[in-house]
Amino acid sequence: MPESVSRAPESAPRRRSRASAGLPPITADKIVEAAVELTAERGLDGWSIRQIATRLDVWPGVVAHHVGDREAVVMAVTDRIVGRIPVPGTDVGWREWFSRLTFEGRAILKEYPGVARRLVVVGPTVRSALPTIDAGIRVLQAAGFGDRATDIYRYLLNSAFMLVAVEDDRGSYFPQARAEMGRTMAAFAEDAERPGLAAAGARALASSEDPADQDLAFFRLTVERSLDGAEALLTRP
Repeated sequence: MPESVSRAPESAPRRRSRASAGLPPITADKIVEAAVELTAERGLDGWSIRQIATRLDVWPGVVAHHVGDREAVVMAVTDRIVGRIPVPGTDVGWREWFSRLTFEGRAILKEYPGVARRLVVVGPTVRSALPTIDAGIRVLQAAGFGDRATDIYRYLLNSAFMLVAVEDDRGSYFPQARAEMGRTMAAFAEDAERPGLAAAGARALASSEDPADQDLAFFRLTVERSLDGAEALLTRP
């Protein structure tokens, strides 16, 4: 009786090894960088392990072997992006330190939608955030915040980066929401019985700023007022 032989279907794809194809070996670094690129294109929640594998021309199991599951890849991506945010030197005043960090952080985080939200909701639980946390709290301690330095650090960064998360969401899910809001408010511009709405309507009618400029202006307002609020604690018993 002829020996039974198990064969793959003729239509099954056959993938050559990377070495035989003349391709460089896959590393964890290349996997994370591919995920970073996808994050810039689709947001942190917009890609899958399979899409990373397709971009690198490997099986999904290769990603798991070198880095881990999706959460592990997300952590690695977050770590790499946070590591790109410049950390100010501790030789500047605490207000200048946080102003630099939040504005430069915003510029980096806006390139990778979804990362700001993760930092606010989950926390900066990545290795590259440790030098920032240490320096920021030391700057606040030196300024006289004492035992409140840790809470003030969280307050200042969460206030700033939550706005970035909102900007990400607005751009991804509600592209027409701002225009609709403007039209809604403008309808009340001459409402004498509701002066609050009238003021909002007049502001909507008068505004000719680009939405990106509006976002930056509101971000600046929030950061400066947050710094004012923190500074008020220095004069409070």
